[in-house]
Amino acid sequence: MAELHVISALKTKRAELSGELAQAERSIVELRNALVALDGALRVFDPKAVPSAIRPVLRRKAPVTFRHGAFGRVVRDVLRRAGRPLGSRGIARQVAVENHLEASGPGFDRLVAKVRATLWRSRGGLVGERQPDGSALWSVAADDRPA
Repeated sequence: MAELHVISALKTKRAELSGELAQAERSIVELRNALVALDGALRVFDPKAVPSAIRPVLRRKAPVTFRHGAFGRVVRDVLRRAGRPLGSRGIARQVAVENHLEASGPGFDRLVAKVRATLWRSRGGLVGERQPDGSALWSVAADDRPA
């Protein structure tokens, strides 16, 4: 017999994905309509224009940067508030939530790598414990906690 909580979670996830897909399809229709309107306006001003020959440009969000030394403080603050040891992915997830960053995809993978580098570079105040699977759980050293 299937586990009811697993089935419920799968149905919930499917409903979320279905909703996201419907929203994406509506966005596609809106974008296509906007392109048609722009192409028409372009032809009004330049009847010889070939809008389909215009190369698409993808604008990316500017990367979120932290001031020099600030990222290490952000990581330490996350660990202090957690009150328990966290892995680099857990720390990165919390940093992403607090700084309104994406918590998935290649941007998140870069954030995890930055957290790992920051943790391994830290000169003190953080304690890393190796786990049997090769990962590490990090916490703030007892003498580095605020009183």
